[in-house]
Amino acid sequence: MNVIQGQIEEIFVNDGMTMGNVSVRGAYVKVLLTFLMSAKVGDTIVIESGVAISKLEQEHVSEI
Repeated sequence: MNVIQGQIEEIFVNDGMTMGNVSVRGAYVKVLLTFLMSAKVGDTIVIESGVAISKLEQEHVSEI
């Protein structure tokens, strides 16, 4: 299980799926955001296998 965190830089729709360009340690990855419909640009999220699985509250970001 490869769980990482990243910050959403852009949100877009591709083939009917909500996606995001997410900054992860200086690199950008495309992430499926379908399970986090409340996510917005600037949010820090937890990613597993290219899918956003959770949104981190700002006070918990530095703990991970």
